[in-house]
Amino acid sequence: MKYFLIAVFLITIYQLPISVSAAECAPFNIWCGTSCAQGGGGPKTPCTFCDGLIVIKNIINSLFTIAIPLAVLMIIYGGFRLMIAGGSEDNVKKGREIIKMAVIGLIIALTAWVIVNTVLHFLTGNPNFPWAKINC
Repeated sequence: MKYFLIAVFLITIYQLPISVSAAECAPFNIWCGTSCAQGGGGPKTPCTFCDGLIVIKNIINSLFTIAIPLAVLMIIYGGFRLMIAGGSEDNVKKGREIIKMAVIGLIIALTAWVIVNTVLHFLTGNPNFPWAKINC
């Protein structure tokens, strides 16, 4: 069962619809959009405060790319536990608890994303939308 879940997780991660155009960055590239690491691969010149905020935003977005599929997989696993419970109160309880914790974790991740992006935009002096871009 453990290997099945790992296989499903890996397939889900690798099958995420990720579109990268010339203007966008590759997934999990935390240096994307900074002036100190033009071309990727890490900083080549000293970074500014704004570059640090962009790196923080990129790290949060990268973690979020993992959090959503993981929450979906845990909800599927909880539903699977409910389906194979066979009337066992313990398995039904565990399945519901897994689903409940996955939903709570997703809500916490979404709330944290909103809070972090709001703080970053106030720090840069640009609290206007869109939240996905930081302009210093």
